[in-house]
Amino acid sequence: MVKQMGIKLVILDYDLTFVDNYVDFYEAYSSTLKTYGCEPPGFDKFMEMLEHDMLEDSVPAGISKDDFWRLFRRLYVSRHGVLKKGCREALIALKTKYHTKTVIISGRESSPSFIWMELRRLGVDEFIDEVYTLQDLVYLNGVEESLFDKTWLINYVMRKHGVQPCQTVFLGDYITDYVSALKSGVYFIGVNQSEVRGGLMRKKGVSLVAKDFYDVLLHLSSLNHVMC
Repeated sequence: MVKQMGIKLVILDYDLTFVDNYVDFYEAYSSTLKTYGCEPPGFDKFMEMLEHDMLEDSVPAGISKDDFWRLFRRLYVSRHGVLKKGCREALIALKTKYHTKTVIISGRESSPSFIWMELRRLGVDEFIDEVYTLQDLVYLNGVEESLFDKTWLINYVMRKHGVQPCQTVFLGDYITDYVSALKSGVYFIGVNQSEVRGGLMRKKGVSLVAKDFYDVLLHLSSLNHVMC
């Protein structure tokens, strides 16, 4: 009989998953465009492109997409974030009910200290065990197989804590998070309050999509009974 070990590790993407920080996203995107001498769109247009998953292809002609998004993620800092609905309650449950490790892996390429500062401002730093960004790949000699790929860091965190993929859940808001979860063999829950963006994730194959962290807790409860 397979031993029911349940959830041991929950990994969370940060921007637009853990926090709503559309203004921070917009400021980094606009600053990147301005660096290349381009005029950024208005905020409403930016939100429309984000909603319909059009930002990835919005890089102006003649600019390397890899260079553009690498600069973008280095410019991304924490200033205006607010916790996703139910996030605090979910973090408390993860610590008191599931006794899990909770680790943030962000797609930024800036220092994790920016995220730690915001976690303290939001009053939830005590519930987070570790924070990594793609900047850590340099220090850890990790590999990013494609832009925003978090597979190596997911595997690193699992090895560090002695946790199996079938005991691990990764929460993310974007399809690259889902692909990283598939490559790592961990369970994935999409977090998207937008019906449009949630629908796009389902079309890509994501079976569990939560509107907020109350939904996340429901999905975690169901997964806890089927994990290795």
